[in-house]
Amino acid sequence: MARDVPRSVTNSVRVLGLIVATSGLITLLTWWMRDEVILGWAEGNPSAQEILAQGGIEQLRESPIVPGFVALSVVAFVGFTALALVLGSFFLGGHGWTRLVLTATAGVGVLVGAVCLDAHLPAIFVVLSALVIVEGLVLSFFLWQRQTTTYLREV
Repeated sequence: MARDVPRSVTNSVRVLGLIVATSGLITLLTWWMRDEVILGWAEGNPSAQEILAQGGIEQLRESPIVPGFVALSVVAFVGFTALALVLGSFFLGGHGWTRLVLTATAGVGVLVGAVCLDAHLPAIFVVLSALVIVEGLVLSFFLWQRQTTTYLREV
């Protein structure tokens, strides 16, 4: 006989899905707006500013000092998505330890979002970073509801 899944657990999984979707959008925008991301990164880097002044964005884009933002975001997205799928599955299965790991994961997301707010990125990234912060806080809220605790103890 299957157990009824309380709303707090269902909402936790939904918010986790929203975080994955937001991360996917950030990854897509990192690729689509890669020059703007590089220019934002270059604002705080004197070496990058020098290359930019000498050869423009083309030379800066090809420079070995520029991190591979697109590759990094794709790898991070794939890794996070896999983690979310596994943790979400175990969480729905009633494994209490996943609540702690999901809370820590949400905390890291909030921290990364806060760092991105002050990283000279295009405005859309600031908005999406703020959204990730809110989503992480909402996920933590649902993870620690009384109904969630009851659900996890019933196993």
